[in-house]
Amino acid sequence: MKPALRFRGLFPLFFFLFFLSPLSAQQRENVFIAPLIEVNGYGWSSAAYGGGLTIGAGTGGALGVNLLYAVDNENFTFMEIQFFTRAYIYGKNAYSGPFVQLGLGPVIYVDTIPGVITGDQTAGQGSFSFGFTTGWRFLAGRYIYIEPAVRLGYPYLAGAGLSLGIQL
Repeated sequence: MKPALRFRGLFPLFFFLFFLSPLSAQQRENVFIAPLIEVNGYGWSSAAYGGGLTIGAGTGGALGVNLLYAVDNENFTFMEIQFFTRAYIYGKNAYSGPFVQLGLGPVIYVDTIPGVITGDQTAGQGSFSFGFTTGWRFLAGRYIYIEPAVRLGYPYLAGAGLSLGIQL
């Protein structure tokens, strides 16, 4: 086997790590992970409520992913994975304060009421989501933060959430 072919399978792993990790050593200092709660407009006839996890990295800006699971009053389940890029208003060395964020990713709607979907209909539907988020990161010590945020986008229309995170 040629030496180049042995490492061919590692290319997707290296590409994934390179894409999600910041490019400079300074940015790698601020890796964050935060559980979150959110109310959003995913519901068919009411708001959807749920929780998830945010993981990201960067100083002055960040790249990351939001994972969200929400349910409305009609028992529809919504699962969203949104990749984001964030910029802090206070500049390139900031990791707290006001921020703006753009996100894009898939969302899956699932009907969890037995017997409602019949015939040729499917219980799960997929779509994409994109949106604009603005919020403020308040530091509560050196490593802990609280982050309220609101977002507008498609297909959820609007959402508001709160996360409590750790900066590593």
